[in-house]
Amino acid sequence: MHATGLASTLSLMLSTINPKSDIVNPQSTMLDFPKLSAAYQEALLGSLVPFYLKNSQDHLGGYFNGLSAKGEPYDTDKFISQQAHQTWAFAKLYGTVGASDIWLNHARHGARFLYSFAHDENLRCYASVDRLGRPVAPTTDVCTDAVVVMAYCQMYGVTGEDEWAMLAKQTLMGLLDRHNTQRTEQDQTVNGFRVLRHLSEPIAVMQALIEAQSLLSEEDWKEAIESISAELLNEFLDKRQDILREYIQPEGAFVNTPEGRRLSAGLTFQAANVAHDLANETGNRKLAIQAAAWTIQLCEWAWDEATGGLDQWVDLKSQTLPYPDSKQRWAWVHLECLSALIKAYFYTRHPNTPKWLQRVHDFTFQHFPDIENGGWHLALNRQAKPLFEAKATPTNGCSDLVKPLLESWQIADQCAKLKPAVVLNRFGAVSRRIV
Repeated sequence: MHATGLASTLSLMLSTINPKSDIVNPQSTMLDFPKLSAAYQEALLGSLVPFYLKNSQDHLGGYFNGLSAKGEPYDTDKFISQQAHQTWAFAKLYGTVGASDIWLNHARHGARFLYSFAHDENLRCYASVDRLGRPVAPTTDVCTDAVVVMAYCQMYGVTGEDEWAMLAKQTLMGLLDRHNTQRTEQDQTVNGFRVLRHLSEPIAVMQALIEAQSLLSEEDWKEAIESISAELLNEFLDKRQDILREYIQPEGAFVNTPEGRRLSAGLTFQAANVAHDLANETGNRKLAIQAAAWTIQLCEWAWDEATGGLDQWVDLKSQTLPYPDSKQRWAWVHLECLSALIKAYFYTRHPNTPKWLQRVHDFTFQHFPDIENGGWHLALNRQAKPLFEAKATPTNGCSDLVKPLLESWQIADQCAKLKPAVVLNRFGAVSRRIV
């Protein structure tokens, strides 16, 4: 494994690639973003959204989080993170696309369930409840609380109803306090058992803060976002190779074990996506360039040249990974990658994005859509065959696919509006670049 230098991402010119699919304009090296945008729109509104809209709603409240390949429920427990993810997804669709009140009603169905059953007396979220809303398990991290904050923020944004803003802010304040307290306690632990932190937490907190920006004062938001950004960039980031580790010890200490060396492709792409969102919000171009570098580097390391597709995990030091499922192909990983690549192109013009966008797009749209039953396969084996017969699980479902696909559609649509400018290269010949 070789580190990709940050300086290599500063170039704004596209490198020449060999087009092999119709997402690349055969007359140039430029991606055909109108076709990309249309493909993502059709996959989202023609396949994924109808499948979950038809099958996931439980008339007793909330959504079924376990759905078979045909959309039949196989589990009636309600996992709060997935309840919130789906609420967020349909509220976001309504606010962004605005095509149907059915989407808002679907989101409200989930939001009411969250309001009624997701929280304990301190507004901390449970991990799961049963079909009637009775607590089954507590949360062990802040990720569930963070996505519930996001769901409430979206509901406030599309309805203007103050109860959602109040719930979002109170839940956010609680999770920030717990996260900071837990980090302080871990940092002060000496000679105790090994403690590991997971990359999913700063990503989730950063996503929640970006969603909730309008609910906080400028000073409070800036303080909170700077703190979580520092955690991501100073502790989880391996600065020697400029890549994010999945597990770290307190204060970013490295542990030379399979867990400590493990890099998560999906979480890295998620981190890149939220970093691009933050960079766009704050005007931090350096962060956008860095996020583009993470994306390209993980594509290079996780791509399976033999069979195609992205591995779930890779080892930071190219050692053996003792995880039988590391070679599985997950839809959410590939869609997060597509979103991160399109953002990298739009915000930085990273020269390697066309090549990787073509590869990942082709594999994703060839193998994950379920033509027979509708919706998408969640996971494939290394031979690109469905890994199991389920379209939603307690840990993976609607929003894990809808969110990155919606972002890809939105950014691809913006890229389609970019205009090429004719310039002279250093040899005096005419070339083109995107402006």
